[in-house]
Amino acid sequence: MEKINLNKLIKEAILKKKGISLSEYMKMCMTHPKYGYYTKQYPIGFKGDFITSPEISQMFGELIGLWVVQAWMDHNKPPEFSLVELGPGNGTLMEDILRATKSILEFHKALKITLIEISPSLQKLQKQVLKDYPINWKKNLSNLPNIPTIIIANEFFDALPIRQFVFKKNKWMEIIVSLKDYNNTKSNEFCFGLKKVTNLPQELNSFKQKENQIYEISSEIKKNIVFISKHLKKNLGACLIIDYGKNNNIGNTLQSVKNHKYSDPLEYQGESDLSSLVNFEAIKNYSKEYNLVVTKLINQGDFLKSLGIKERFIALSKNMEKEKIDTHVASLKRLIDYNQMGKLFKVLGIRNKKTSPLIGLEI
Repeated sequence: MEKINLNKLIKEAILKKKGISLSEYMKMCMTHPKYGYYTKQYPIGFKGDFITSPEISQMFGELIGLWVVQAWMDHNKPPEFSLVELGPGNGTLMEDILRATKSILEFHKALKITLIEISPSLQKLQKQVLKDYPINWKKNLSNLPNIPTIIIANEFFDALPIRQFVFKKNKWMEIIVSLKDYNNTKSNEFCFGLKKVTNLPQELNSFKQKENQIYEISSEIKKNIVFISKHLKKNLGACLIIDYGKNNNIGNTLQSVKNHKYSDPLEYQGESDLSSLVNFEAIKNYSKEYNLVVTKLINQGDFLKSLGIKERFIALSKNMEKEKIDTHVASLKRLIDYNQMGKLFKVLGIRNKKTSPLIGLEI
């Protein structure tokens, strides 16, 4: 029933505007307050539509926890220190971070934790998982404490809406979501269409005008990175971004996943995960406008190895039951192997110029 209702709402928007942007379509599918994908229960994990690195192995969160502690130490152990996670999913990453660092009492005493979560069901789960910790929840990035801040974004930016543009017959066109048959009032089938661009986004001016080439732009990514950059410039700190993406936004990278399998982005509205490859080059450019240090983009596998994941793997193996070893080995491979998540997922760091180089990214 929910699919029909959301389908109807999207159709009404299309008819009213003679087509809607891909960004508006994604926003309705993912975050509609009643029918959006993230309002359904627990989309993350083996029973959901996708699985993230923290769900694969505790090693991932433990190493990120040590990375955060090192950043805190490099800021001369401030007595108040803000730790922010964007899109915390099931709460597993934050739980592992806090468990791995629990012996560092001074660090925990300094912590002020904020989780940015739009999903009511995931927020409810996070509150259960993290019930032993004082945490502040927010639906968006705003009004963070004006103290040194570490921001963690693991698989957050890929879920933000994008717009797509194509240069066709010497002019820019926007790819929109439209109806297959406007004349059939009962038709609920969607299709992609083209619409002339009236207000050209500034980012398009820097692109080569190549016939039929698709370019992707996300105003949501820009808004979040601008906020983060302003906050880090004012308060010191760093941001760690881990996501699947590349160094540009050329080509169509939109994808839909349902039950761990790829599906048609124009089907299963509110029931499948829509995402795109993160344009790390755009993130770099937005941050550099605020005179921040942006690290080189590196592979997740290299990042985790530099933090000591193989050593942690061996340490955990020593006390592990034999029947769990195979899963443990498979988890390590999935996180760091180049033919799995090790190369597909990238890592980028952003920091204030007044702070020390970031471990695993600069040193």
